[in-house]
Amino acid sequence: MPPQTPLSAPLRSWRCPQCTATSGVRSRPFTVTTRSHAVGPEHPRYIDVPQPPQQTVPDRRFIKGRLPVPRDVFSGGKGQDKASEAWLHDHTQPPKKHGQGTSGSGTREAWKGRMSDMRRRNLREGLVSLRARKDQEERLRNERSAQRQAEREELLKRPEREDERLTTPSSGLDLEALKHMTPTPEERAARISFKEANLAAHTAAKRAERMDHLHTLYLNARTFIVTPQQLEKAVDDAFGFTESPVSFEDYEFAQGSSSQQAQSVWAQGRPETVQDMLNRANRQGSRNALEGAGGFASVNRDRIRRIGEVLTGAKM
Repeated sequence: MPPQTPLSAPLRSWRCPQCTATSGVRSRPFTVTTRSHAVGPEHPRYIDVPQPPQQTVPDRRFIKGRLPVPRDVFSGGKGQDKASEAWLHDHTQPPKKHGQGTSGSGTREAWKGRMSDMRRRNLREGLVSLRARKDQEERLRNERSAQRQAEREELLKRPEREDERLTTPSSGLDLEALKHMTPTPEERAARISFKEANLAAHTAAKRAERMDHLHTLYLNARTFIVTPQQLEKAVDDAFGFTESPVSFEDYEFAQGSSSQQAQSVWAQGRPETVQDMLNRANRQGSRNALEGAGGFASVNRDRIRRIGEVLTGAKM
């Protein structure tokens, strides 16, 4: 046998050429970098998709030798019980005539006779044992069913436990009596009178509210615009004429300001906000003393007006 020459390179396990080619380009920069980043974009594991701990649920393994559902042996008896003595007597009768050559014990006829006797005996014993086993299973099943029904009835009729009675919130009212309670004639008359009084009070309140709305509408009708002349006058008062349009210096808060400042409403400061109105109504602090004094005056004016409306019974 010729001597073996040494290998030029040591043997290594097989590696994917594609992964080997990209290993120099795509190396793991850190030890915490996942291994999926060491492969190319064309690799199926380039994107790290989380895998569940259990990939597939194995199906139930088929157990060899499983018995099928047994058929009902006692069906088809044509109204008779197959385990009864009458049915067994009719179907397990011995032969009336014996064939010739049955004298010898080793003959074929003797063997067939023994087989027939064995089949008759097995049929009788099998049916009797199956009937006994079926009766026993039915008895046990009925006993279990009766026991479960008795336990259920006992649980349904069991009185309430003391801890449940002490911790359960109760109303102290007889619900059945409340459901089927019929009022007496005195209670019915009192209830009807109470309902009539409530209806009269509600009707009077609605009538008073309607009259108040009508009076408010009558007072506000003085400023309604119903003619073209009134509309033209309102437009002229709000916007002025072409020769002398209305500017911000025409308002009382801009009196004495220059024409340049009157070109914008923001020249006199920021407008009043909802918070400022709430502060004035709640008598809270204002931005300056003059504004606080004016706010109190306006609040007092509104309160006096409401007091006058209550005393006179009409809008002012």
